[in-house]
Amino acid sequence: METVRFLLLLVAALPICAQDNYEVQVYGADLVSPWHTMLELHSNFTFEGSKTAVDGVRPDDHALHETIEITQGFTSWFETGFYIFMSYRAQEGYQWVGDHIRPRVRVPEEWHWPVNVSLSTEIGYQRRSYSTDTWTWEIRPIVDKQLGRWYMAFNPAVDRSFHGLDVPKGVTFAPNVKVSYNITKRIGFGLEYYGALGSITGFDPLRDQQQAIFPAIDLDLGPNWEFNIAPGIGLTAGTDHLLVKMILGRRFNWGK
Repeated sequence: METVRFLLLLVAALPICAQDNYEVQVYGADLVSPWHTMLELHSNFTFEGSKTAVDGVRPDDHALHETIEITQGFTSWFETGFYIFMSYRAQEGYQWVGDHIRPRVRVPEEWHWPVNVSLSTEIGYQRRSYSTDTWTWEIRPIVDKQLGRWYMAFNPAVDRSFHGLDVPKGVTFAPNVKVSYNITKRIGFGLEYYGALGSITGFDPLRDQQQAIFPAIDLDLGPNWEFNIAPGIGLTAGTDHLLVKMILGRRFNWGK
């Protein structure tokens, strides 16, 4: 009986991370400069994920999740990003999943803090067939530091669902961490960690948490480009087992 119960919990946990497989990124504290626009494409393919629908959420096994992120810089301390989430599976074709908006502020450089600090808040809607929660809000503190060839970033994000199955959980904790090393001036290698641990008043059991490690490569293609690619390996039963993500970004300067 205990074995059957464990297997049922395992199957129920698999699709939990589906809504998080659209924009997989550890944020740095830097903002897009005023009069500049950053256009990014996030492409994430799930090689091994949930195979059946659970709680009304479509499976994401062999699904391509793509996000268009448009970020506009307004001042040296304020920017706003906008996301368009899309999903593709052979059985369904391309589907619109939802949209988010993300204003962000940062501590000005002239304050000379020992680390770089910014704060983003992201709110938006996801279709019910792609997420157990349709309206969500995230607050993401961002701390990073460059030390020679080493780079470190920490995003201790908290999330709140306003409509969906996770509303009773209240505020949940989703920490992200990145540590990387510049092998050359153009190539950096590092590890990225992504977690969704449950309510801040009491974490979920380990099997229900989302935890994944991504060994990532960053390429420096010039000041106007961003490129990141990494395979993701799920560490818990509540995480898709194998995911590959890529971020391609281009910065545009519109002048004043």
